[in-house]
Amino acid sequence: MYSMVPQGHSWRPFSNPAPLGNSGFAVATFVSSLHTGAIGIASGAPPNIVVGLALFYGGIAQVIAGAWSFASNSAFGAIVFTSYGCYWMSYAAILIPGFGISDALSTVGDTVRAQSLGIFYLVWSIQTFIFLLGSSRSNWGTFILLLFLFIENILTCIGYWSQNVSVIHASGYMGMFTSFVAWYNVAADMLTKVTFYCDLPNPEIGVRAMGLEALKPAMHTPLFHDVFQPHITSKLDGRTPGNHFDFVSPIPHPAHNNDSNTVTFAPNTNNAPSSNINNYDREIVTATQEASILGGCARSQSISHHDVTTFNNV
Repeated sequence: MYSMVPQGHSWRPFSNPAPLGNSGFAVATFVSSLHTGAIGIASGAPPNIVVGLALFYGGIAQVIAGAWSFASNSAFGAIVFTSYGCYWMSYAAILIPGFGISDALSTVGDTVRAQSLGIFYLVWSIQTFIFLLGSSRSNWGTFILLLFLFIENILTCIGYWSQNVSVIHASGYMGMFTSFVAWYNVAADMLTKVTFYCDLPNPEIGVRAMGLEALKPAMHTPLFHDVFQPHITSKLDGRTPGNHFDFVSPIPHPAHNNDSNTVTFAPNTNNAPSSNINNYDREIVTATQEASILGGCARSQSISHHDVTTFNNV
């Protein structure tokens, strides 16, 4: 048995911060990319119109989304949103005369200025590549977004370093496609059967054990979308559990322990040995149990594992 009664702490639900972070990113990226790619605007036009968006919506809003993700125990979302919020604020700082960055770059010649910007985007290419690897087991929307963003940063880096205007323009087009993916992710998070007429598809990548299957009876209720789904998502942290966890047929609770704060484990000899179980997977199972119990699903679904003693001290 595993008791889910809170021990010395309280849990406070938070709304999903991802739509805010993706919205700020999409808007700032789209406007910036139009200037970079000379799309609908003359080539070489000053991108100062981006400053306001970069500071407030692309910058501050994403930092807020990152802080919100930290509070929701989502390290991946927190790091990505906070990092790119800071990226947009640093981008704005380059364009704001008061910081003196643009003036300093203009005095050293076009070659040094271009190389400096190339280094700036090289750093963000490396950072984005790490984020891309971290999203490889999340969902397709996040993975494609970071893939496109990585390509955009690489093209921008190469374009500035080689002073090739065509490559810089290509990075602008890539950034525009990236913003479209970010907007789709916003829509997929916000337009559900609760708020819209259908759920927009954003499938998981490489799911080996569908932990959320236990919550299907409650997945289309406002309570689930506002409370339980963000809680589980924050625990999953952009990844999925290993294949040594599985959801099986309902198992009745013992009469002496028939309460909503207890989850019963059952043997499952088809799964991996207990030596493969790590603390991260335990957190995922715990999160799913919590949401199942809070959502009223504890009596209809039970989590099976071949070694109940593994969880005695979790």
